[in-house]
Amino acid sequence: MAKQLKQAADEIAIACLASRTRLLGRVVTGIYDDALRNVGLTSAQMTILVALEHTGGVQPAALCDALKLDKSTLSRNVDRMERNGWIEKQPGADARSHSLQLTEAGRAKFAEAIPYWRVAQAAAEETLGKGGMDTLYKVSKRLRGF
Repeated sequence: MAKQLKQAADEIAIACLASRTRLLGRVVTGIYDDALRNVGLTSAQMTILVALEHTGGVQPAALCDALKLDKSTLSRNVDRMERNGWIEKQPGADARSHSLQLTEAGRAKFAEAIPYWRVAQAAAEETLGKGGMDTLYKVSKRLRGF
């Protein structure tokens, strides 16, 4: 039994995509968080700013779907960003719906963050190498659709 468990552990340690992608995510997120800390943003908040600027505003459920976020994670970030004046909720067609949009302060924060994002992007590209970047782009495009 002990030998079988050791063999299974060796196999999983070498081949497990879940642990490897989680490691990759932590390393890359750390690079962006370190750079964006200079402007008071996290990488998750930057992703939301980008998505809202890219779309011109979107309903929270659609944002969760596009970014593969759970509702509580989005809500926690949106609440902080709304308190900072970067995001506002616009009423929807009925009392139960709304969309999220950037405010002028949110656009200014986004503009302020772009140079730091570029520094992080270069560091992440260096960490992953060209082959790693190419593969990541292909896989994420297939998963995300763009």
